[in-house]
Amino acid sequence: MNALSTPEWMATLVFALILAIIAYRVIRSMPHMAGNITAFRKRTLVWTQVALVLAVLQLNFKAGDWRFGIILGLIVLFTGSVWLAARYYDLRRPEAADPAEQKTGKE
Repeated sequence: MNALSTPEWMATLVFALILAIIAYRVIRSMPHMAGNITAFRKRTLVWTQVALVLAVLQLNFKAGDWRFGIILGLIVLFTGSVWLAARYYDLRRPEAADPAEQKTGKE
């Protein structure tokens, strides 16, 4: 297996830091989002699933190279954290619940 060089590790850490800053800003702005956060939550779930599928495919077809797999893993963590935060805020706001859930009486 190929070992990552120091510049590659540095670039990976910079990319992770950028994603962490973006996630922090998005999550901190969620309580102030106007409108329905449910649609945002559904979109982030789709992107989390897409990134997860790509990461699993990369792990299956890698030829001893972890570079792209690491980046995909970071993207999975980023989208997953934003989705979890959106789900948390969506569940905390009962007035923003899904109309289908309100019809059936579920919370």
